[in-house]
Amino acid sequence: MLPGFGFSIGDFIAAAGLIKKVSDALKDAGGASSDYQHVIIELEGLDRALKVVAALQPDHSNDSHVNAIRGMALSCQLPLHQFLFKIQKYEGSLGAIPSSRSIPRNARKAKWAVYVADQVQSLRAVIAAKVVSINLLLNVQISYVLLPSTI
Repeated sequence: MLPGFGFSIGDFIAAAGLIKKVSDALKDAGGASSDYQHVIIELEGLDRALKVVAALQPDHSNDSHVNAIRGMALSCQLPLHQFLFKIQKYEGSLGAIPSSRSIPRNARKAKWAVYVADQVQSLRAVIAAKVVSINLLLNVQISYVLLPSTI
């Protein structure tokens, strides 16, 4: 029987996956910088849309419905703002005009790829269900406004 070395095939596969993720992140085109910039555009666009939805003004006939829409929009904004605050430290390294030196910039790219990219997916999952609910509520509201006698 051979003695164990403390490493398994799974450890080597995990290390290879990590190396691939980091090397992909360090690419100038399509790497962590590009991913970061796309995430910022997506989240800031969503934030602007949520602000418009949250500013909807109800009237006496749709007060509870519009308040439900506004409440859902506000419930999306909190995790969105927390995440935007959390990732603002990457702007100097991954933004459209990087301001930091290459070694710290590459370290931020690697950290983005290893840790933050998965958190982006988690945030998308949390917000996606709420956005679907907002869309449904808005469509019902639009239908009510356009065809009030059928609803």
